[in-house]
Amino acid sequence: MAALIAPTDDMEMEKIAEDELSKLQRQFRVMEIDRATVLSSVQPTLRMQKNIINTLNADLEKIMLELKFTKSTSNLMEGAKNREKLITLLKDHEKYSSEVKDHRENIKELDFLLKQVQKEIKSLRSKVTGSEIAYSNVLTGQTLISQLENRLDTAMKKFNTVNSENYSMRLEIDRLLRDRQFFNTHWKNQLKRLMDGKAMIIELLEQAISTYDQREEWCSKLDALKEKAATDYRKHLRELQRQLDHSMKLEEFLRTKGTVRLTAADAKAEAKKLEQQEEEMRIYNNYVNILDALKEFAGEDDVDKLIQEFTRREEENYALFNYINEVCTELKNLSDNVKMLRANIEEETAKHQAKLFQQQDSIESLRSTLEEKRQANADARATCERSSQVLATLLQQIHALALTSDCDSLPLLKLLGKAFDINVTNARLYIKSLEKKVLEIIDIIRIDELIQRQTESKERTPPSTRRRRGRAAPPTRTRDSVAAQA
Repeated sequence: MAALIAPTDDMEMEKIAEDELSKLQRQFRVMEIDRATVLSSVQPTLRMQKNIINTLNADLEKIMLELKFTKSTSNLMEGAKNREKLITLLKDHEKYSSEVKDHRENIKELDFLLKQVQKEIKSLRSKVTGSEIAYSNVLTGQTLISQLENRLDTAMKKFNTVNSENYSMRLEIDRLLRDRQFFNTHWKNQLKRLMDGKAMIIELLEQAISTYDQREEWCSKLDALKEKAATDYRKHLRELQRQLDHSMKLEEFLRTKGTVRLTAADAKAEAKKLEQQEEEMRIYNNYVNILDALKEFAGEDDVDKLIQEFTRREEENYALFNYINEVCTELKNLSDNVKMLRANIEEETAKHQAKLFQQQDSIESLRSTLEEKRQANADARATCERSSQVLATLLQQIHALALTSDCDSLPLLKLLGKAFDINVTNARLYIKSLEKKVLEIIDIIRIDELIQRQTESKERTPPSTRRRRGRAAPPTRTRDSVAAQA
């Protein structure tokens, strides 16, 4: 009994210890709040750095994947095929450039010869008749027309080249516009997702703040309930001690007074009192057993040390609870980041697949276009070869015809120095000389017909006046016909 009764000094020490404990708990809560604010202020920068590291890792993986694709066997075979095609195209370019150079040299030589011929023509213009002057004027006009036609052809070729370049530029501009539209839509979607994520983060922060406030409120309520329970426990112990002291004093008083005759009511009251005392003793023994069990479980007989151990365990549990909450929050953030990264990876994979399919489609279209262009080029070459063969045969026939007809322009061409074969540039001179020769032959034939008619008219002996008119008429007709033909 005396061991359960605590002195006033022990109660004061216990109260001082409880005040110190509450003060330390308040300081601990303040430190926890400061640590939480520091973590909340540092967490965005850490999250941003984690996001930057994740984006850089994703870019590195993308670059490594592209390098792996470039080093694949299909790409290497495609590169070898393209290299062979480029080599053949370069050979064709060199061949065609040499042919163009030869043609340009021939054109320069022909221009020089043309200038020499023009000089000869200018020197011979003073010696020719009116009909030949008119013929030369017509020839110069035709030469000017041919030059103008050549210039028109060159201008049309340049115009067609510019149109084709404009068409390719328009196609490129359309492609770029489509890419820009796709980028704008993707950018808008990303901005929308970013705003949704920010709104979700703000909502989660508000929920976390409200949850933290509620937790603080509940913790304060729990502390108040603990203090109230401890106070009630101490009051109850004091009440039990008081009742026990009163019972002992009453027993001692009754024992000194001696035995007294008891009535039935007194006996009943005494029995009730004894029953109540037995109940109180049973409750007391129950509390003592519970306290002994707690001491046995904790391995400590001192009650103050048990209270300190209980407080320490409670603080540890509270710290573990906070740590578990932080770990759960971090795990949730990490899971959200993982989901976001997986979604980004799937989206980028889909984009890459779409880009590969688009590139394959463009490659197939370019291959088909290349095959069509090659086929068209082969057909054009075959047509050009056939045309060149036909032109060569025609030129040879014209040359043979000019030689057999002994044209007047052939000696003029021979005066240029070396043997001059027929070609595309001087074929017009041969044709013009042949035309002139044919006209001369026609004039000779007509003159022969007129002479034959005159001889026939002489044989019929017409009158002298008619004979004179008949003689004067044919030369006039001949001159008119010759002038008209010229």
